[in-house]
Amino acid sequence: MPLFRHPALLAVLLLLPTELAQAQAGAPDSAPPAVAQRDLMDLLAKVLGNTPKTVVDSNPPLVLSILPAFSVNPAYGVLFGVATTALVRLGPPPETSASTAGVTVSYTTKQQFNVVARANIFGPRNEFLFQGDWRYLDTSQPTYGLGPAQPEELEDNLEFRLIRLYQTLFRPVSGQVLAGIGYHLNNYYDIVDPKAEQGLPSPLVDYNDGRIVTRMFSSGLSLNMAFDSRDSPIYATRGYYVTGSFRTFPTWLGSDTEWQSFQADFRTYTPVWRRTVFAVWATTWFTFGTPPYLELPAIGWDTYQRSGRGYPQGRVRGENQIYLEGEYRVTLSPDGFWGAAAFVNLLSTSDPATGSFKKVNTGAGLGLRIKLNKRSTTNITLDYAVGQEGASGLFLGTGEAF
Repeated sequence: MPLFRHPALLAVLLLLPTELAQAQAGAPDSAPPAVAQRDLMDLLAKVLGNTPKTVVDSNPPLVLSILPAFSVNPAYGVLFGVATTALVRLGPPPETSASTAGVTVSYTTKQQFNVVARANIFGPRNEFLFQGDWRYLDTSQPTYGLGPAQPEELEDNLEFRLIRLYQTLFRPVSGQVLAGIGYHLNNYYDIVDPKAEQGLPSPLVDYNDGRIVTRMFSSGLSLNMAFDSRDSPIYATRGYYVTGSFRTFPTWLGSDTEWQSFQADFRTYTPVWRRTVFAVWATTWFTFGTPPYLELPAIGWDTYQRSGRGYPQGRVRGENQIYLEGEYRVTLSPDGFWGAAAFVNLLSTSDPATGSFKKVNTGAGLGLRIKLNKRSTTNITLDYAVGQEGASGLFLGTGEAF
């Protein structure tokens, strides 16, 4: 299962008692490299006059981190904040995977205030997996209406606050296959629609049959499955990752309307030759009934908000979406410090009138990678991508997009 990710650029690690080791228990130790691996932690150690560690406890009982958060994204501009993370094992290795939890508090140059907490907790000997995703967002986001990417002149910059409470409990059913149930709550409130207030045509008002909406509430249950054979959840070089989630939001649980959704995620990683990997990410996101406007499938609203590089978050929205991305990753230097990536993504959103998938929006870009932590295989990622209808952007963060 994916571990907690954060938008940190520089990390100041408080190690108890050692540096971050492998992110997942049971992963086989790699053979000693011909060239010693190097990361930003090594450079920081030299600046501070310390000797970089070459021998590290592979199963530390607890690791705590405090990380200055800094990232760039067209949806929020520049983000500043603080991220705290904890890594711990609740049972004996290698039978027990590492559990992670973290909180990020941030503020952006578009005056957005965000508090995001995530947890990925494995029980002793992986007898269960608990995942949590809790958020408070005081944010703004342009919307352009439903369907494929629309011209920029149709932009309507919504403002809203969001309280999100997601929690899912998984149990193993066979081998690496997990199944689980979950509860999901989204409360959008204090919604401000500038175009509606000015009496102009608004995508939000059109979707709600001419009504001005200031609140949207969804509360529902889910059935989930997952399969994960990746060699690393942070920087995979081989294996598969598959998830599926069916969610229902009945009015008897408090939802404004009756609706359902189905989301599926498939990822595969294939080594091409030495120090290169070709990764593929495919997702489907379908809705049924009458979901609130801000609950409709939208680019960049996946769990870790990494889909659709080349488009700002929420730039493309519709009742149903199909997404495909391929990325070629290469480690440029033998010590693993420098890397690069090239990627292409394809997005098809259902036509609001017919429900058919008539058009494909494309995005593409290039990226630079700098090794932040060689033991967790975490990279700083700097990507520039271009989409359609004038969309483009610089994306800076940590961890691969998928």
